[in-house]
Amino acid sequence: MTAHAPHYVLYRYLNRALLGRFMLCGGVLVSLLEILALLEKTTPILNRNLGFKGILTFALLHLPALSVEIMPLAFMVGALFLLMQMTLSSEMSALRAAGLSTINLYKRFLPAILIVGFTGTAMQYWLIPPCENALATWWNKTDPDAAKPDTPSKRILWFRAGPTLVRIGQFAHGGAFLRDVTIYHRDPGGLLTGTEHAATLTYDGKDWHPTGAQDLTLTDNGAFVKITGGDNNFAIPATPSMIMTLSEDNAAVTPSQIGAILHKGAPASLPRATYRMALFSGIILPFQVAVMLLLALPVIYIPPRAGLRNPLPVYVLAAGMGFVILQGMISALGNAGTLAAPLAACAGPLLGALLGLTWVLRMEER
Repeated sequence: MTAHAPHYVLYRYLNRALLGRFMLCGGVLVSLLEILALLEKTTPILNRNLGFKGILTFALLHLPALSVEIMPLAFMVGALFLLMQMTLSSEMSALRAAGLSTINLYKRFLPAILIVGFTGTAMQYWLIPPCENALATWWNKTDPDAAKPDTPSKRILWFRAGPTLVRIGQFAHGGAFLRDVTIYHRDPGGLLTGTEHAATLTYDGKDWHPTGAQDLTLTDNGAFVKITGGDNNFAIPATPSMIMTLSEDNAAVTPSQIGAILHKGAPASLPRATYRMALFSGIILPFQVAVMLLLALPVIYIPPRAGLRNPLPVYVLAAGMGFVILQGMISALGNAGTLAAPLAACAGPLLGALLGLTWVLRMEER
């Protein structure tokens, strides 16, 4: 047992040091992104008389999304700082003299990779969706002009639920009050069979109550239209919380919600490819973290005497930023449906891994 003790000591030292630097770099990067976001939102928050509490609410609810967004880059910067410190202090030379190869050094960091990667996956799947929904609901509820007709901030929302299409001209009170709502009923072939329209809809916690309801029905040949007054049986296939989720520009949904959208006809406002990418991007996050560490490994080959005069750390940072940009470009193709979601999610980490392995092998040959 004592023979294996040094191995566990090395595991503990390396992973604790890497996680500590990751947390430090992540905190700095998240703070910068939060400041940039608050520069845009502080004036509207203060105009709504929400004060410091409103600023704090926005920052806290937006924090999980920012944290996952910068997680791979923060991990690479933290790894770069740690490996640079160990290299310049000759710790890396001592480890290599003791027989620790580059691949075995990488294996020693696997616990940190798994902890950060799976934490990010869990946050993306189960923490970000409720936080983003709460943020959208709070932002809509605190808008004093959201319920006014013809307000400049009015936004039209379209979504589908199976063959049914729904158009909402305006939503307020966190999605509990809707204006100018039209439901388009279609047959399985996609042909319009009729519509329902309501001037306003109000949610009482269980049902939707319309005003100014009208029904439009097409004859079998679609040549004639019959318009009748609507009744109180006006129901759209969404709750206020779902409406606020549908109003978001990104697919901040849980895996169960993605499954319901893709296979059960649940309400959706974005292309199906976007929801597939949201599912696979969470799965691939641990691999992105692993690739970032691989891209940072070449700095261990810097001669200690060269110190910070060696440009290799700059090249490593450039490679990390290039990987982030490449992954974003490929993800955009996946969101547009140009590439299949599994291919779009895996292509970036695969190319990054090939670059990192080639770089390390090239450095080994010197």
